[in-house]
Amino acid sequence: MKKLLAYLFTVAAIFWGATSSASLMGDEVLLSCMQSGSPSPVCEGNGEMPAIVGADVEYPDYFNFQNSLSIDISAESIWVTFDNGPYCGWFTCDGQGFLDFWLTDLDWRHSDGSLMDGMIVGIEVITNMSGVLTDWGPHSVHFSLPETQVTDDMFLHIDLITRHGDVPEPETLAIFALALTGLGIFRRRRAQ
Repeated sequence: MKKLLAYLFTVAAIFWGATSSASLMGDEVLLSCMQSGSPSPVCEGNGEMPAIVGADVEYPDYFNFQNSLSIDISAESIWVTFDNGPYCGWFTCDGQGFLDFWLTDLDWRHSDGSLMDGMIVGIEVITNMSGVLTDWGPHSVHFSLPETQVTDDMFLHIDLITRHGDVPEPETLAIFALALTGLGIFRRRRAQ
């Protein structure tokens, strides 16, 4: 009985520390932008801009307007903030258009950096701006900012709701281990 209890505590301790960590950290993501009503299909003539996601990785000064717009990609969310406001939109400031952003090639990684099977299944948007449009795909996020008066206290926060196919949950592993232990005890008693 002592051996069984020691075994159970060991298994519980091992699986207690097993976490289902999945993150964008270390992934290379691509940012592209389009201005409505602009003769250029991409913002400021920039194509896709790559960046490796990590601590404090941003796409700063995308429009060369005194660091007016910052897009910060963290492990499981995206922050858009505005600096040095107030100023009037990006082009017309008449509310007739949008500034569209696409973040693509979002891949999740294990803690060792290897790729995992994960995808976005939804987003949760928190903002104090009106007229913001959002959309998502399995490996991308799209948001549209209205051309309007912008102040430095405005923000857009997008939490990524994801599903990871190859990340075992600790609770599932613990239940499986307990079931195997119970089956072993049952067979042992039955054999006696």
